Amino acid sequence: MFRCFDPTSLQACLRALQAHLPSRVSEEEKRARNRSAKLDRELQAQARREMHVVRVLMLGTPESGKSTLLKQMKIIHNRGFTKEELSTFKPAVLDNLFTSMKFVLHGMGRLHITLANKKNKAHAHAVLSCDRCVGDDQQLLPFLACSIYSLWGDAGVRAAAARGHEYQLNDSALYFFDNLNRIIGLQYLPTEEDVLRVRVRTSGVVETQFIHNHLQYRVYDVGAHQLSQKKCFSHFDDVMAVMFVVALTGYDRTVPQNPSLNCLQESLELFTSICNNTFFRKASLILFMNKTDLFCQKIIHSGRHLRLYYPEFKGPDCDVNAAAHHLTSLFLERSTASGKPVFPHFTNATHTSAVRQVLNVVLNTVVHQNLEDVSLL
Repeated sequence: MFRCFDPTSLQACLRALQAHLPSRVSEEEKRARNRSAKLDRELQAQARREMHVVRVLMLGTPESGKSTLLKQMKIIHNRGFTKEELSTFKPAVLDNLFTSMKFVLHGMGRLHITLANKKNKAHAHAVLSCDRCVGDDQQLLPFLACSIYSLWGDAGVRAAAARGHEYQLNDSALYFFDNLNRIIGLQYLPTEEDVLRVRVRTSGVVETQFIHNHLQYRVYDVGAHQLSQKKCFSHFDDVMAVMFVVALTGYDRTVPQNPSLNCLQESLELFTSICNNTFFRKASLILFMNKTDLFCQKIIHSGRHLRLYYPEFKGPDCDVNAAAHHLTSLFLERSTASGKPVFPHFTNATHTSAVRQVLNVVLNTVVHQNLEDVSLL
């Protein structure tokens, strides 16, 4: 037996079903359109923000001073370091002081300099036989503080430290020795000057951000290990500028890992690879010839004349300007061969007011150069 359907009821169901289905599809489409519109707005907002971001890559061989320049940027443009941030450098400062004294004691052997006070032999042994200098309380171990203090009062130690250029004593050693009483104090908190002087090896990529003339700058410092892997440069192909830092004082030094290679030559080879790197073809190239203060002392007082290491130099032995410009010309020749313009500057990275003046010129140059490249000037 067949059951009859009411046609009126069936049509009413169909109309209700047809009305319901478009409504569900419409809601889903509406949510999708809203998500898409939100994403578009976020991308547009990010693009507007990125228009005011200047990305800069800072490169240089170890001990060139690039990390010091980054610290200066934080001091000059980012209100410096907080008390908490300064305190994090305390172990590094104490370690620098400790390792510098070790280095001087080894240097005394090379220079055949003896301790003026024989009682200091025990203190020298204590320093040389110790593997660490900081206790769990983040203080210099008491016996080491006593030993370093006694050794720095020894005329033989001071004579060897004064000749540190003969055995490659680090650049900040004398600064820390001269501030010994303050540094070994129980209430010691590093100053900004201490932070500028302390040596902390860069590992990975360190980013520093700051605002200058309504533009946000992001400066990247690449560690030595990453530099050895040249493929890392592909991650920075959008930088507007490369700041390359050279230690002028490296002209008479050799690379610790490769004594047959001169430090300045190592820097020159890296600089050449940067000039010829296609990833940086649109980037401005800024050259910082750094450590002018130490270079001046070395050229005038050390007897390590530039012509002894670069025979083609024909200037007077104690002419600092002629020596500095000669070394700068070696780098400019490499850039000329690549056809890439370079903007050179002489710097002393530990001198805040001088760095401020140079940075103002450099940052304006970077922006101006990039505006020219896009035909806005």
